[in-house]
Amino acid sequence: MSFEIFLDLLPFALMAHDTKRRILFFNKEAERITGYRKEEVIGRDCHEVFPGGFCGEKCAFKEGVIIPKFRIAHYPIEFLDKEGKRHMLDVRVKPIFKNGDLFAVIATFEDVKAEIEFEKKIDKIEEFCGIVGKNEKMLRIYQQIRAVSKFSFPVLISGESGTGKELVAEAIHKLSPRRDGPFVAVNCAAIPDTLIESELFGYEKGAFTGAIKEKKGRFELAHGGTIFLDEIGDISPLMQAKLLRVIETGKIERLGSTRSIRVDVRIIAATNKDLEEEVRKGHFREDLFYRISVIPIKLPPLRERKSDIPILVNHFLKEISKSFSLEILHISKSAMNALMLYSWPGNVRELQNVIQYAVVQAQANGRSFIDISDLPEKILGYRKLKVKQERITYDMIEEALKKTGGNKAKAARLLGISRATLYRLLKKF
Repeated sequence: MSFEIFLDLLPFALMAHDTKRRILFFNKEAERITGYRKEEVIGRDCHEVFPGGFCGEKCAFKEGVIIPKFRIAHYPIEFLDKEGKRHMLDVRVKPIFKNGDLFAVIATFEDVKAEIEFEKKIDKIEEFCGIVGKNEKMLRIYQQIRAVSKFSFPVLISGESGTGKELVAEAIHKLSPRRDGPFVAVNCAAIPDTLIESELFGYEKGAFTGAIKEKKGRFELAHGGTIFLDEIGDISPLMQAKLLRVIETGKIERLGSTRSIRVDVRIIAATNKDLEEEVRKGHFREDLFYRISVIPIKLPPLRERKSDIPILVNHFLKEISKSFSLEILHISKSAMNALMLYSWPGNVRELQNVIQYAVVQAQANGRSFIDISDLPEKILGYRKLKVKQERITYDMIEEALKKTGGNKAKAARLLGISRATLYRLLKKF
């Protein structure tokens, strides 16, 4: 990796200019904050590019070359970007000397106002880049997404199926300096071992029977953007070795070719497996694991953030109502109570499917709202199947009592046990 590429990966903006204020370097984060492309500023006078100069009144070069009498200057400035939008920047300026003479200055800066505004909003947020929820665990995920999006380092998203791993990958891409590049998703578990190499790396004409013309692979298609490798834990040992090679060299080879093609791609991987355990078992390469998990993000299952269920339900109802011009706008308390008590092994995806099913049932029953009878049998299983006493936890009882306003008879029915059993469990706990 060249030093210039490394500077482009930094999570903060960086600009350098010489003693004549000619801009020598301008990284991707500087482009994002200022709105100016590197090609527009390199070699030009800083005061010519930015009206009033980048640092305004704090500029040490305002009246010509002034040898800075500081090691590092640190100050806030107000800055208008190319579109006229106002930013509050936190700026650090350092003079660079060569053989005792002033050679250049380097300025690093961050958009403080944007970060402050995000911190203020985070506690009130219900949706972030298409991800729905405001449980404390999800708020931490949003902050992680915000932080890692500034880097181009590999990210490994782990979590059970249906927790929204691809949504997180898309959010990272949308917030990153690569947002204008492609986002290419690959479900590694859905592609047979015999095809995955040609899918990822492409092939040349005549590489195999049926290859009547050359085809670009997913890595080439993702050049300048992000590739999302979902269920990476399911790829074969042979493909693990080839993927490791691509990550190390930044180059791919199409099937049937000996020519290397350089690709500029950010890798985000996802898995529902415990990859560290897979490494211990010898099923996944240790070196590849450490390459793809530079920044790990672990998504909580829905059962660990049940407070988000009402928000998710309303979100899905609005989506369905808008897509199909329906008037189903709410859900009854009894139906919501049943949803809150279910364990959700399929997580958010399962909840979405349940709401879709319930909408169809409500429509068939001529209602504009979802009632408990519209829910599928698996949610209502407690009505027909007695829950084994040892499976009832104190938290479940507490939640049931809360939902029924302290009515023990109703709470017992909600849990699928008798009132006498509920009393015995209360005494036990």
